[in-house]
Amino acid sequence: MFFAVLALLVQGKKETSKHSGAIALFDKDFVKQDIFKKDYSRWLHDAFDLRQRSDYAAEYHVSREEAEKTLKNSEVFVAGINKVLSKEM
Repeated sequence: MFFAVLALLVQGKKETSKHSGAIALFDKDFVKQDIFKKDYSRWLHDAFDLRQRSDYAAEYHVSREEAEKTLKNSEVFVAGINKVLSKEM
């Protein structure tokens, strides 16, 4: 999802090296401008939070349910970004 967002930002000649910066720009430039529904923002934030917890919390284990939900949301998310990118190209 992060790299899909970076692809959108490149089209707008914006860049960031941090996940948090990419998420903030996505929300500001694409969700608040009604290019993507708020669900896309929630999915991105949820996936980032899950990544943070699984990377940095020693005792945290992702459940199968969380993994499946995140995978499903990410498939819709990336497909939506691809649709927008193909219109702009």
